[in-house]
Amino acid sequence: MSTSESAVISITIDAPFAKVATDLADPYTHSEWATEFIAGPATPGPDDATVIVPVPAMGGPTRYRVEADTERGIIDLYLAPGDAPFGPPLPVRLVPNGDGVDVLWVLGRNPMMDDGAWSAAQASMARELEGLKARHES
Repeated sequence: MSTSESAVISITIDAPFAKVATDLADPYTHSEWATEFIAGPATPGPDDATVIVPVPAMGGPTRYRVEADTERGIIDLYLAPGDAPFGPPLPVRLVPNGDGVDVLWVLGRNPMMDDGAWSAAQASMARELEGLKARHES
């Protein structure tokens, strides 16, 4: 049995839990705050559950699907380049925190990443979550 490295990147957002959960459950809004990873707006995909997003790190147009239970704060994101099958979920969990919410994003390390790329990916995800925070606190 083998495992791969992961990191939990988190942020506290002073905005209602339901508002942040609904936003994260809508893949059409992700390009508005995840600007380092997603290079443009989502377009409809081959089915109602999938959108296409431009992701330079994955070689361009990427199929993107969100499965969400917004009441419980469970958001799972799935990515697939081209016609490849979807990979494992990128889990995001929301935890109520007073009048706001803690967002916990589990980032998995691709086995091909060297230490520098892994550190850069974590820093980028932290900046993306700062964008989500600014979106909801402005």
